[in-house]
Amino acid sequence: MLKPNLRAIFAIIRKDLATWRRRPISIALTLAPPLLFLAVMAISTAAVGRNAVALVVLDQGPHAQALASVIQDSDAFRVRRVAPGEASQLLSSLDVAAVITIPAGFDQRLVAHEPDPVTIQINNLNLDFTNDLRRSLPAAITKFYAGQPGDTVSVRMQETDLRSRDVSLLQFELIPNLVLLLVVAGTVNGGLCAAAEFEDLTIKELILSPASRSAIVIGKLLSGWVTAMIVAAVVIGLGAISGSLQPRGWYWISMIAVVALVGLASAGLGAAIGARLRTNRKVAPVAINLSIWLFFLSGGIGVAAFLPGWVQAIAAFTPTFYGVHALQMSIFYSSTDQLLRDVSVLAMTTVLALVAGTLSLRRSTVN
Repeated sequence: MLKPNLRAIFAIIRKDLATWRRRPISIALTLAPPLLFLAVMAISTAAVGRNAVALVVLDQGPHAQALASVIQDSDAFRVRRVAPGEASQLLSSLDVAAVITIPAGFDQRLVAHEPDPVTIQINNLNLDFTNDLRRSLPAAITKFYAGQPGDTVSVRMQETDLRSRDVSLLQFELIPNLVLLLVVAGTVNGGLCAAAEFEDLTIKELILSPASRSAIVIGKLLSGWVTAMIVAAVVIGLGAISGSLQPRGWYWISMIAVVALVGLASAGLGAAIGARLRTNRKVAPVAINLSIWLFFLSGGIGVAAFLPGWVQAIAAFTPTFYGVHALQMSIFYSSTDQLLRDVSVLAMTTVLALVAGTLSLRRSTVN
């Protein structure tokens, strides 16, 4: 009896995978949400972090040029060095967020220890950009003075980083997007494969086959999980080759374990949705909307710890929040920080999702 059931399980998986490959709509529904959010992230992250500024240098002395170099090398600015007239035009047309001017006579006043103002004209379009500019220019000037001979600035900042690695904003957002991809792949494809059996009336063939009900249920659950793992393997492989998603050492194991748990939980949830709704027309919107809400609550648009308190309270009950945290620690920071907590939550979620999927499929095959 074991061999026929195993053959039935593999047959169901092969059938569902073949159906997924032959149906462009299934592939589109799987890839569209993550790709859309990835495009939005790529565009939005290009507009934050480093503000576009016009730099006007009216003094050709060595000190003025040194300050200009510090500003140009700062991580806070994208600098365009221009003449005063062009700078005003760029500011009025919103091509730059501010104009920084190093005045004529800068070197002379610096050597004479006289007030030597560097001006910044800010287009305070919104508070986020404005505050970034207000903080960044004084920091650059302080860095310039710290490099001058003598004890010009007696206060020094000593930075101690909590993490050993700097991660760009776009790279940081790849992890919630990977979790979104896993959830969409599991719920959408697990749901569509389950619903298709009822829409096409092939569920009767499965019930009348020699395979046991348990084999049918296991096959449907695993087909959604295998689909999610195939998609994840491609994405993680590309991320490893590019270096954007590349854990070190044994952290590959923790990453794979978390990915497998998220994918399996999503497949169980998808099977439950598909068995209950029984039509692809209903399954896809429900699965995609659920995946997107989980994406937002798990930190898809920012660090969850910095979101409003009431959002954090909801996120604490969102399983994908723990999946995102575990993957960030494993892939970016080679850390086991709260890994046991994260894996425990994901494991319990997986069990509950599989139970829900199993019960829904069993009741559907009976009815």
